[in-house]
Amino acid sequence: MSTPHHRETDAVTVVARGEIDLSTAGDLQREIEAAVAGPASAVTVDLGEVTFLDSAGINALLTGRRFADDHRKPYRVTNAQGMVRQLLRLTGVWDHLSAPAGG
Repeated sequence: MSTPHHRETDAVTVVARGEIDLSTAGDLQREIEAAVAGPASAVTVDLGEVTFLDSAGINALLTGRRFADDHRKPYRVTNAQGMVRQLLRLTGVWDHLSAPAGG
């Protein structure tokens, strides 16, 4: 799993890549929390290059959302594809994570 940051104006995009599972979800969560805690005005997590996501990955995304809400920063998850998007929809969290909120 790789998570480079892209900065556009004052917003930060965390780009997740590869598999997000029990062994990598903690890394993603730390990247999200660092982006939220920094000077960014908003944080987006781009899942376009994620090939696998399990419950630990979903937990990292939801924890990131709560962390952003606590910091009053807009946060959303975008670009989930295929199985990843299907899993997020089936678990009922896609609408919550993909809707802009916070701030």
